[in-house]
Amino acid sequence: MRASLIGLALLFSRVVFSQATTYDFPNPIDTNDKEITIQKKQTFDRNGLFVDNKFDGARLNALEFVNDSTISIQIDPENSPINPSPWYAFRLWTNNGESKNVTITIDYFENVKHRYWPKISDDRKSWSELDESQVSVAADTLSVTFSFNVKPDTTWVAAQPLETSEDVRAWSKEIASNKLGSFDVIGKSRMEKDLMHIKLGKGKKTVVLISRQHPPEVTGYYALKAFVERIADDSKLSKKFLKKYTVHIYPLLNPDGVDMGHWRHNTGGIDLNRDWGYYRQPEIKQTVDHIANTVKQNNSEVAAGLDFHSTYYDVYYTTSRSMETKYRNFTDDWLSYIESNIDGYEVNDQPSGLGSPVSKGWFITQFNIPGITYEIGDDTPPEFIEKKGKVSAEGMMKVLLETK
Repeated sequence: MRASLIGLALLFSRVVFSQATTYDFPNPIDTNDKEITIQKKQTFDRNGLFVDNKFDGARLNALEFVNDSTISIQIDPENSPINPSPWYAFRLWTNNGESKNVTITIDYFENVKHRYWPKISDDRKSWSELDESQVSVAADTLSVTFSFNVKPDTTWVAAQPLETSEDVRAWSKEIASNKLGSFDVIGKSRMEKDLMHIKLGKGKKTVVLISRQHPPEVTGYYALKAFVERIADDSKLSKKFLKKYTVHIYPLLNPDGVDMGHWRHNTGGIDLNRDWGYYRQPEIKQTVDHIANTVKQNNSEVAAGLDFHSTYYDVYYTTSRSMETKYRNFTDDWLSYIESNIDGYEVNDQPSGLGSPVSKGWFITQFNIPGITYEIGDDTPPEFIEKKGKVSAEGMMKVLLETK
C-alpha cells in the first residue's frame, strides 16, 4: 500500500497541469472532429510517362491520360466546407531517357477557383514559376492548364514550394544551434508527428511566434524564417535582445495537414486557427498548454504574440487600439518602424476586436497583450518576404528593448 502511494505521488509530481484557460469568444466555431477523406497514394503511367503522389506534401486525387502527352487532374480537399485554398503537388518522369512536353489541366472540387500559380522543380529545393506563356487560367477561373517539359529525372509540380515537416525540422535544428538556442518536441499530432519548439534567448520576458496552422501558407512560413534568422544572427542588437527576452517559436502547428497535402485542416478535419477558445484539437491543446505552462513556471510576462500566415495580399491583422491591453503601443510603434525602413512600402493594417477563436484573440484573452496575424501574399516575391521579415524582426527587437 505504501509503495502504491509513493508511486502515485511520483506520478503526480511529474504532471504539469494546464495553465491555458478557455474563453467564450463572441463568434464561437464548432471545432469538434469532422470526417476527412484520405487521398489514395498511387502511380499513374502511360507509354513511359509516369505521374505520382507518393511523397509528403502531395495532393492529386484523380488522373486521366487524355493522350500520351495530355493529362487531366482532379484536386479535392480533405473535407468540406473549407477555405478555397486548393493545394496541389505531384511529380512526373519518363523512363525512356528522353524528355517529353506535357500539357496538364487541373480541375478543382465543386467549382473552387484557381489560386496558386504553378511552380516546378528538378530537385525539390529550387523552384521556378511557369512563364505566363505556358499557363492558361480558364475565364471562369475554375481550372488551369499549363505545359512544360518533363525530364527523365523527376520534375516536381506544386502550388507553392514544398516545405514538409522534415524540411521544417532541419531548419529548426539549424536555428537552435545558436548558443542561446534549443530545440525540443512539445507533443504529438494525431498522426504522431512531432510538434516542434525552438527556444532562443535567456531573458525574463517572452515573445511567442507561431506558423503553418494552414498547410498551403508557405510564404507566411518563409516570413517566419526570415524573422527568426534576424533574431538569431548574433548581431549586437540580437545579443542585447536575447539577454532581456526569450523567444518561443512553434514553426509547424499542423504537421499532419502539411505532409498529407491538405488545403486547410488537420486530420481532425478542423481549421486549427478556429480552435483557440476550447482547444478540442490536440495540436492546439498541447501548444497553448506549453506556452501557458512555460510562462507560469518561469514567472515570465508575454510581451508579443505573432502568428505567420499567407493570404491573397500582404496585411497585418492587428488588435483594435480601443482595447485596453498591456504593451498597447507596441503595434503602432512596430508598424511605423517597418514602414519607415522599407523604401516605398505602406503598411496594410486591419485592426479588429475579439471575434472568432483565433490565435490573435487568444493572446488578448490569455495575457492581455495585442495579438498580431502577420499575413504575406501568396505571390509576394521571395526577396521582399525576406527583407520585410528581417526588418520586422529588427523593429520588434528595438521597440521592445525601448519598452519599460
